[in-house]
Amino acid sequence: MRIRSYTQKKEDVSPSWKIVDAKDQVVGRLASKIAVSLRGKDKPTFTPHVDGGDFVVVVNAEKVRFTGSKAQTKNYYSYSGYKGGLKSIVAKDLLVKSPEDVLKSAVKGMLPKG
Repeated sequence: MRIRSYTQKKEDVSPSWKIVDAKDQVVGRLASKIAVSLRGKDKPTFTPHVDGGDFVVVVNAEKVRFTGSKAQTKNYYSYSGYKGGLKSIVAKDLLVKSPEDVLKSAVKGMLPKG
């Protein structure tokens, strides 16, 4: 008897849409769940080299929270490429200015770099 493993093909992928409510969720834990859904690791047909994930829509991104004192101490950096072009912003200020960037940055860091 020969056991074969299933390998998902690009044609077999049927992504669905997921809506995630970010109200009163911790940023890192929520980003981890979103990253798993985007990659498709929550499906039994997960194959690393195929994009078998779902589309994720996040609502209430401005109502996420940080644990401990991360809201005052965590910095987000952006670099323009020029000398002296490094800008930083504290997490609580970025959450007011652009709340979707906080989650986008956290999820991007949890996805594979390839």
